[in-house]
Amino acid sequence: MASVPFPKLEYTPKLPREVITSGKLSGAQLETIAYAGQSHSRILPNGERSGYYIGDGTGVGKGAQIAGIILDNWNQGRKKEVWISERSGLFEDAKRDAEWVTLGQDNLIYQGKIKGKITADQGVLFTTYSTLTSAEKDKGEVKGLTRLEQITDWLGPDFDGVIAFDEAHNMANAL
Repeated sequence: MASVPFPKLEYTPKLPREVITSGKLSGAQLETIAYAGQSHSRILPNGERSGYYIGDGTGVGKGAQIAGIILDNWNQGRKKEVWISERSGLFEDAKRDAEWVTLGQDNLIYQGKIKGKITADQGVLFTTYSTLTSAEKDKGEVKGLTRLEQITDWLGPDFDGVIAFDEAHNMANAL
């Protein structure tokens, strides 16, 4: 992989100037956010938006990168995003990272506390791999929604935002 050159970076993320100039994000983190935005700006032949994968190791600040990528998409008008992580305790880290990049922790929604339909018009839905495998209890004849159905219903058929798989190596056997 080291012999493969990076593509030319021609994308400028839609981030507040203070996020870029404050030093809150490193040059490497900003570069990742820019490459993700460049990838997301490309529409594939099937009409879907291109994705992006971050394979950085421990300690790079992937949570801040995810928050920055989500903020860039948010500022492009894509106001529904999903952040999936390993465990519920990482929700506090996600709130910190969202605040850090000026996305604001108030835009984060914790799926583990929601019963029934998700009613928010916009937001960053935070969930965990184990939550995705669960469902609401059936109420008599009415079958409860699975957590995945809860998300897809909320996102709707025209969803065009980010789905971030944080700690993706831990999603093994999530089905």
